[in-house]
Amino acid sequence: MNKNTIIKVSLLILAIVLITCGRGFWNQCKLTDNVKKDIVMGRYNKALESLEEARKSKLYRLSKYLGKEDLYIAYNTGVVLMLMGDNKRAGVEFKQAARSNNDAIKENAIYNRANLIATNMDFITAAEEYAKALRIDPEDFKAKKNLERMRLGQKQLTTLFSPVKQEREERIQSLKLIPWGNKYRYSGDQKIRW
Repeated sequence: MNKNTIIKVSLLILAIVLITCGRGFWNQCKLTDNVKKDIVMGRYNKALESLEEARKSKLYRLSKYLGKEDLYIAYNTGVVLMLMGDNKRAGVEFKQAARSNNDAIKENAIYNRANLIATNMDFITAAEEYAKALRIDPEDFKAKKNLERMRLGQKQLTTLFSPVKQEREERIQSLKLIPWGNKYRYSGDQKIRW
């Protein structure tokens, strides 16, 4: 083979690869738009069917075989399943999507998984997941706020069953029974000081 033929064949192969990648990207954008429209319209089953069709496509199976699995589909499947109320399967999908190299997908998958864990009142595990999400994006306000909520929830849960809380409640009840007299009668609203 001469030099011109080798260049032509390599350019042809490069063109085929670029067209295939471009078509795959275009299909992903089209799929994303369709799934978003279905979610906005409340057609969760149709959105889930679209995502399952994408998983059955030849391009997806080829990318999974080559080790370049598109975890964006797993993330979106998790979102749709969460909206449908299937939290167990959604958690599995978010856990799979958390393996992504894309930081945005990874952080959102961890955050949503933490939300699912928090609904089960597992404050410690949820706080750990929110902390993982904050390691990826330290400026995520929602993750910061939810991390605070989980820590507060854990604190309230531990004080709920402690004898110290019961003693405190008894002291408050006994203070309510003490007659305070009319010391604050002329000072506007009565104020009780502890």
